[in-house]
Amino acid sequence: MSDKLKMSVSGALKNKSGMKVVYVTFEDEGRRAEGELPECRITRNSGFTKQEIEALQQYMAGQKDTIMKMAQSVNPMKAFLSGGDKSL
Repeated sequence: MSDKLKMSVSGALKNKSGMKVVYVTFEDEGRRAEGELPECRITRNSGFTKQEIEALQQYMAGQKDTIMKMAQSVNPMKAFLSGGDKSL
């Protein structure tokens, strides 16, 4: 993976089942992967290898508490108006 991997975190939302989830997006040189917490799984992938996806899932699992705290600090209205999520 590139040293320029960007991670964006959504605020906490409810999915179709009513479960609280946080969406995490990883972007790197035209590639993109989207994942969900608390499951710590990548749900969409465009360009990352299987090994890279496994590494991203392990990262989400290892940083789950930190990512969830980041999601709590996201102001949904501010994120909507600025057109983006909270990014690292």
